[in-house]
Amino acid sequence: MSIKLKVFACCLCLTFMTLVVGHLAQIAQQKIGTLAVRIYDDALISTSALRSAQASMIRMEVGLRLDAGAGTGDGAGAPVSPSNGLSLQQTQFLRSEVAGIMADLSTASLGAISPEGKQSADDIRSELARMSAAEGKISGRLLLRKFQDINAQLDSAVKIFKADAFGVRRDVGDLVSTTVERTWIGMGIAAGLALAITLFLIWAIVPALRNAMAITRSIAGGKFDNDIRTGGTGETAELLSALSDMQDSLSRQIGQLEGRAAVQATAFDGQIDLHNARFEAALNNITQGLCMFDRQHKLVIVNQRFEAMFGSVQLGLTIGKLGKLPQFKGLLQSSHGAFSTHEGEDGRMIAVNRQSIANGGSVMTFEDVTERHRAVERMNHMAMHDVLTGLPNRPHLRDRLQATIANGNWSRGSSLLTLDLRGFKFVNDTLGHAAGDELLRIVAERLCALVDEDDIVARMGGDEFAIVQTAKKRQPKAAEVLAQQIIEIFARSLDITHQRVNVGVSIGIVTDAARSGGGDADADALIKKADLALYAAKGQGRNVFRIFEASMEEAVLQRRRTETDLALALEKGEFELYYQPFVDVAAHRVTGFEALLRWSHPERGPISPAEFIPIAEEIGLIEPIGLWVLEKACRQANDWPLDFSVSVNLSPAQFRSATLYDDVVSTLKRTGLKPSRLQLEITENVLLHDTDAILEMLSALRKLGIHIAMDDFGTGYSSLGYISRFPFDKVKIDQSFVRDLSKRENIAVVRAVIGLSRAMGIAVIAEGVETQEQLAILLAEGCQEMQGYHFSRPRPIGDLPHFLMNFAAAEPASRIVRARSVPLVGSFAPA
Repeated sequence: MSIKLKVFACCLCLTFMTLVVGHLAQIAQQKIGTLAVRIYDDALISTSALRSAQASMIRMEVGLRLDAGAGTGDGAGAPVSPSNGLSLQQTQFLRSEVAGIMADLSTASLGAISPEGKQSADDIRSELARMSAAEGKISGRLLLRKFQDINAQLDSAVKIFKADAFGVRRDVGDLVSTTVERTWIGMGIAAGLALAITLFLIWAIVPALRNAMAITRSIAGGKFDNDIRTGGTGETAELLSALSDMQDSLSRQIGQLEGRAAVQATAFDGQIDLHNARFEAALNNITQGLCMFDRQHKLVIVNQRFEAMFGSVQLGLTIGKLGKLPQFKGLLQSSHGAFSTHEGEDGRMIAVNRQSIANGGSVMTFEDVTERHRAVERMNHMAMHDVLTGLPNRPHLRDRLQATIANGNWSRGSSLLTLDLRGFKFVNDTLGHAAGDELLRIVAERLCALVDEDDIVARMGGDEFAIVQTAKKRQPKAAEVLAQQIIEIFARSLDITHQRVNVGVSIGIVTDAARSGGGDADADALIKKADLALYAAKGQGRNVFRIFEASMEEAVLQRRRTETDLALALEKGEFELYYQPFVDVAAHRVTGFEALLRWSHPERGPISPAEFIPIAEEIGLIEPIGLWVLEKACRQANDWPLDFSVSVNLSPAQFRSATLYDDVVSTLKRTGLKPSRLQLEITENVLLHDTDAILEMLSALRKLGIHIAMDDFGTGYSSLGYISRFPFDKVKIDQSFVRDLSKRENIAVVRAVIGLSRAMGIAVIAEGVETQEQLAILLAEGCQEMQGYHFSRPRPIGDLPHFLMNFAAAEPASRIVRARSVPLVGSFAPA
């Protein structure tokens, strides 16, 4: 068998073993995936359905108990007693809830893993069906006992479903262990087979090759009587036969050469020694490769460096024949002048110097400048390209854009797009810098795949990129189409380091001079305009593009003026505090005031807090401004004749200060305000980062007697989680729910917040109350403390005495509500 067939057969064996091991691993992965789906579909969904059923049972029980404890009604519903029959509202409420519970139990039964779990779910459904069939025949007290029995059955069912889920989880673990064991066995067999194949190849090929190498070394050492046995077939036999022929030929030629050399040696020994000494000194001590041609253009001399660079060549070859050799392609042509540099097919850069000799002929020197040339190219590339993505960087983009302007392509329909990734910082912070780098590389690849060949894609730095669309495009339509394509691509999830991440993009666009505000085009000016459009797009949210308009420059200038004026407003005394009251409607009593910051600009007049507070947070001024508000509010509240509380909002940026706790304590000491009269309001955004440390700080403040309130409650995803981790003194129902209480979902949120807070012993206040109808609904739902324009707009400190006198003289709002008999929204009453 030939060497080729041996190697091919061994490769087939290794490939087969690899496929077998891979097939076994794939089967195991499919089984694991099936069990994982069972865990989710059968265990998790079924358990969630049971939990939902439990929650519904608790709501029905709580509803019956509340109605039972009410005793009397105010027109919203009939009185209920545990011993009486159920009212129409209660019956309809129970029917709705029981239908939901039956649906949840059906889901749990269908997804049950074990017969015990299915049986438990079916038993509960049967019990509920019997209870529903007895509607109108069961007293309230008996119904409550039924609810308690069913709750106990639900608890038992949940335990059974949990046990089933843990059983499936145990099966997954056993399958993983078995898979790992089988994979190791397969790998061991594959490794053993590979070792056996390697040993076979060594046994079959190496001895013959070693024999041939030994013969070759012997011939090179001048021994021409080697015993070469050429028997057998295959490549090794052919190799030994060729070595035998070569040995015989060399032996004959060397014998002839030795005879000729012996005759000539005597005559030329002296001259040869002299020439050798001269040439050795001249040729072998220079760093360039050197060759010399006589007047017939034949090669007569080469030095050692020349042979090191190009290999051995035969003396006597003409320059034409020598130039046809692959290693000299293009190097020996006289048309290149006295000095030239050539790049070979192997990537080497050779510098060639040609000089004519006076009596005819020429001498040429060759120097390998590859490393020097590559170093220069690397430095030039690094200076003009981004190391991570390989894209042109900002200076390179500027040069290319300026060239596009100079050659007239910009005015023929080009455009510049600047892009900013939205969500990159979150990926970088949560998954690590390696994932962030990978995200940037994927973004670069996708942008390059979108644009035309003549377009330019660059990385401007950080998570910003830029694209230059070249001429001969209809603008701004072409730029808008490209921007929409980019938005659609990045609206889909990206796979990064085995993680799926979602990022967005904001895009700013500037097209040719006729559409970009006029004036002569300039690279720096165009980049600035594109950045302004990008800034406007970012202000509108994720996955938005904007085309530059001249008004954008004015908006940026206005913002910069606001930043400058804001930095001086504090020391110029342009800030003022306004106060809006907290009102206990049921008691017709003002309980306190919220301090609200106002800025009266000497030229622009009043500036909305919604405009200047975000800017103060961005430029780092919110901390000193916040401390000023805290000190001013405490000092003014301490001068009030009555012990009203004062509420001050704290920005998330203030919690990044390590001195916040000390600042609050020292402010109370300086102003003399009792800690119990101070309330600090925070939003959920405060708790998004470093939650444990912030909750610890809030606990320390609360221990001083300071009240802590959560503002805008119900608008965040984690409000319930935070309120369960920290005992807030008060929660404020956000005005977005209060504004339209005619919507059932808003009523549901308000009712849930009030019920949860009451259960946890936390006070509730509704903000944004503007109408008598809103007041009546909130009061009926059990919210007694309110804030809003219905009672008073924010007022300066000097207007508070007048407001308090008018408020004391006014008729209590609760009496007005009862007089008007405003119908309640929600409750268990039919719509």
